[in-house]
Amino acid sequence: MRTMLMITALCLSVVMAAAQEPVLAQQVGRYQITGNGRDTFLFDSATGNVWSLTQFSDFNRDPSAWVPMFRLNSVSDTSPLLSEYGLKPRR
Repeated sequence: MRTMLMITALCLSVVMAAAQEPVLAQQVGRYQITGNGRDTFLFDSATGNVWSLTQFSDFNRDPSAWVPMFRLNSVSDTSPLLSEYGLKPRR
């Protein structure tokens, strides 16, 4: 009886481990780095988030870091953009 319980527990753990492998396989290639000759971007294909590689020249040794880019998902997302930057005057 005890042996049968151990074998069942072992089989269950193997099945659970095998079930988790596809999740890891889906993560391969999730992040892509691309550039346009002037800028470098990091793209998360799962969430759609994008970061820009930015060099901070105000710091010693000019370090680089990934800075998140602002993204508009809907019309309501323009409110924070409008409050921060404002509108240009009409010509």
